[in-house]
Amino acid sequence: MRSLGFVFGRPLVGTCVAFALWSASALPAFAFVHAGDQLQVTVYNHPDLSEKVVVDASEAISLPLAGRIDVRGLEPPAIARRIAVALDPYFKSPPAVAVILDSRPDSLFVSGGPGGVLKYEPGETLSGALASIAAADGAPAGAGSGLHGLERSRIDLHDVSVIRDGASLGTFDVIQMSANGRGGPELQPGDTIALVDKPHAVRVLGDVVEPGTTFVSDDESLSDAIQQAGGVRETAASTDITLDRGGAVTTLALGDPQIRAQARDGDVITVPTAPRVSVTGFVAKPGAVILKSNFTLLSAIAEAGGPVKQSDLSKVLVVHDGAETTVNLTAFKRDISQNPKLADGDLVFVPDSHRVDFSTVINTIAPLLTPIFYLFPRS
Repeated sequence: MRSLGFVFGRPLVGTCVAFALWSASALPAFAFVHAGDQLQVTVYNHPDLSEKVVVDASEAISLPLAGRIDVRGLEPPAIARRIAVALDPYFKSPPAVAVILDSRPDSLFVSGGPGGVLKYEPGETLSGALASIAAADGAPAGAGSGLHGLERSRIDLHDVSVIRDGASLGTFDVIQMSANGRGGPELQPGDTIALVDKPHAVRVLGDVVEPGTTFVSDDESLSDAIQQAGGVRETAASTDITLDRGGAVTTLALGDPQIRAQARDGDVITVPTAPRVSVTGFVAKPGAVILKSNFTLLSAIAEAGGPVKQSDLSKVLVVHDGAETTVNLTAFKRDISQNPKLADGDLVFVPDSHRVDFSTVINTIAPLLTPIFYLFPRS
C-alpha cells in the first residue's frame, strides 16, 4: 500500500490544511517516514523539480530549489506542505506538491546513540537488535562484544524505548531482561528503537584514544569513563592524571583506588602524555626514555640503564627549554626532595668522572638541542 500527501500553495491555505488532515486520517499507521524510505515527490507542471528521493540517515531529503527538508516524524501530507512552503518563493502561482511513500525497506530504525538503520530479521527481539548495534559501532574501543560491550558505552540500557506507528510500546530495562533470560518485545519492520545517554556527563581529555564527553551511570567509576573514551594510549603517563571536580583539582594514578571511585556529573579527567627525555653520556643505555610514572631525573637515568663506573654524578647536565642546569646527584643521598622533575623534550647528560670536557658535552647534545631551540626560541 502506498501513502499519498498532496497540497497546494499559499492562496489555498484552508483547503490545504483540510485536505492534509483528511489524508492523515485515511493513511495506514506505518506512513510515518523513516530513514531508508523511498518517496516520490511530484511538483505539478514542473517535471524538472519532480523526482524519487531516499530519506537519508538523518531523516531528511534533498530536492532542487527546495533544498534540504527535514522529514523526521512526518507523514507524506506534512512533507508535501513543507516542500510547498520551501518552493513558494520561487513561483508566481502557488505550486501543487504530491508526496507518495513509494516503498520502504524491511528495516528497524535507531534514534539516539549510534543511530541509523538496521536490517529487520523475522523474529528479531529488542535485545537481539541492540546486540547487533554493539557489533557494528555502538561499543567503545576495548569494551567487548554484544550487550556487554554496549553496556559499557554511553547508552543507558536501563531506559530503552520502542516506538511503533508513532506510539511508544513502553520503556524497557534491557540489562534486567537479559539477566532474566528474556529478549524483550518482538520487533516489526518500521519500529524505532529510541536510545538515551546515561545520566552523568564526564569529560575525558588528554592522551586517550577518543578524547571528549563520555556518559556514565550512577554505579560507574572514573576508570569506566576513561575506558569509554577508548582507554589510555601507549604514550600516556600512568600518574599525574588530574580530576577537576567543581574547581577542586586532585591528582590520581591509574592504580589508585580513587580512580575506581564513582564518577560524577561534570567531572573533567585529563590524562597527560608521558614525558620523553633524551639521556646521553656515561649511562648503560644512552638514548630516549619514556617516563610513565616517575618524571624525575633519577628515574630518567635509571630508565637509561643507570650510570656506568666512570660516571660523574656530581655534575649531571640538564637542558630544559634551552636553559642548562648542573645537578649534583650525590647530594640526593641526604635530600631526595631535590631530585628535579623533568618535562617532555628535556635532555640529560652524564659526564665522565675523570675529566669533564664540556666541548664533548656540547658536541654530544648539540644535534638534540636544535629542535628544542626551534620550538622554544629565545626572546
